[in-house]
Amino acid sequence: MPPPRAFAQGTGVLLQAVGAAYFLSSCCICSSSFMWDPQWSPIEAEMAEEREDVSRNALQRVFEKPARFGVMMMVMFSTLGGLALMVFGLGLQSEKPRSGWGALVTNVVMLAILLAAGVAMWTGDTSLLSRLWHALLCVVLALLLIFTIGALRQVLADPPSGALNVVPPDFDPKRDAEIH
Repeated sequence: MPPPRAFAQGTGVLLQAVGAAYFLSSCCICSSSFMWDPQWSPIEAEMAEEREDVSRNALQRVFEKPARFGVMMMVMFSTLGGLALMVFGLGLQSEKPRSGWGALVTNVVMLAILLAAGVAMWTGDTSLLSRLWHALLCVVLALLLIFTIGALRQVLADPPSGALNVVPPDFDPKRDAEIH
């Protein structure tokens, strides 16, 4: 007979793997960003400041290049969301009572933010690779949403106690080894 929350525990392992992949992939995106958006030299930065390119309103710059804003949102929230998915996946695996809700809320918020970032990316001027990567992240999150809903249903149907598995005070390892 399987444990009462086996699907939720399996979903927890899946959340940990997907969260780690999101986190690591966004780290790779950040570390390779110099290839498509080179850094300014100090002289170029001073020239841009003299032209008032840097001192413009930040919101104005977002609307001028929405694709850059969308990529920034995708990278930032796949990093934070990946960490949150790993945490709530661990909670599901170790049967923490509120981890099902945390996983579902994280998944929904992350999917909503990535869809909003996608609007900026797909309406702006970004590379095909960035668009395809964004589409893959959204598809994985949409599929993961099905798993987190099922895990939450299982956790709500048979809630875990939330108590830690603590060794009783009268535990004697030598005595228990002799019995088994």
